[in-house]
Amino acid sequence: MDPKPDYLNSLEQSGKYIAELKWNGDNALIYTDDMSFWGRRGQRLRYNPIPEVVEELKKFPKGCIINAEVVHYHTKTVKDQIIVHCLMAWKGLPMIGKTWGDSRKILETLTYGKHIVLSEIFRTGFWTQWQKTDGELIEGIILKDPSGKLKFSTTPIENVPWMMKIRKPCKKYQF
Repeated sequence: MDPKPDYLNSLEQSGKYIAELKWNGDNALIYTDDMSFWGRRGQRLRYNPIPEVVEELKKFPKGCIINAEVVHYHTKTVKDQIIVHCLMAWKGLPMIGKTWGDSRKILETLTYGKHIVLSEIFRTGFWTQWQKTDGELIEGIILKDPSGKLKFSTTPIENVPWMMKIRKPCKKYQF
């Protein structure tokens, strides 16, 4: 989507959405039981976490499935960075059917480190945040409805009911 200021301003003013930065990485489901990384299509990711990443992941309880962006292969400037977006399971219990806001409340109680960070959210300034993105390392913004019910996305560009990806035009995405 190549938005206009009025469109993003109207979404911001609705009060329904928060915004996160859309990093250029591999979307992953991280299983804390075995520290495995899986793509949304059920394939194991080729990313092999360094020991420091594994140690930071051990701060999460067993039985979690973390939805995150692994920023490693798509840029030379950032390696072994994991941006946590939400939880799909918490302590062995699925979060499907719960809200993104429920997941975020849990995530905000945890401790993060150098390699694993919680995504920053913005309640205002959607247009300004989108304009600051470069289309390469930060591809755009993602608008999320905190009251939207979580579900698994099965295709890379699918907009699930609780989020919209708004990317900057770049080499990978032309509008």
